[in-house]
Amino acid sequence: MKKILTLCACALLATSLMTAQTTATSVEEDKNPKVDISTRVRQVEDNYAEFHPTASMVTLDLEYTPLTGEVIVNYTCMAASFDQGEAMNTIDAILEEFTQENQFTKKPSFVRKDRTRYYKDSRDIRMASYRRWVRFDTN
Repeated sequence: MKKILTLCACALLATSLMTAQTTATSVEEDKNPKVDISTRVRQVEDNYAEFHPTASMVTLDLEYTPLTGEVIVNYTCMAASFDQGEAMNTIDAILEEFTQENQFTKKPSFVRKDRTRYYKDSRDIRMASYRRWVRFDTN
């Protein structure tokens, strides 16, 4: 008889603990609204030909993480026509337009040093990639 009462008490205790745990979890979810932590990647149209007149096969990418305010801009072109000054001017123009689109009031701060990388693509063409990391204050 004592064993049956002990088993019933344990089952009742386990059931009440499970119910309390699911209720606590749902209360925590209500307190913390879902935050967008995704990174948005987009191809930037090359409307900046005046900033890089000698570069050929230029591709521009922009990665933006709204939670941290971090922006990474990639400038890629053929290595033979790569000029770092043109790449810097193009990225500055892209960031200026991005600042106006998102209505940021302050200029971005640099997160890391700019990076230049040379590689061969799938067609065995030497390419150059220039990357800049910046952060906008979201306050």
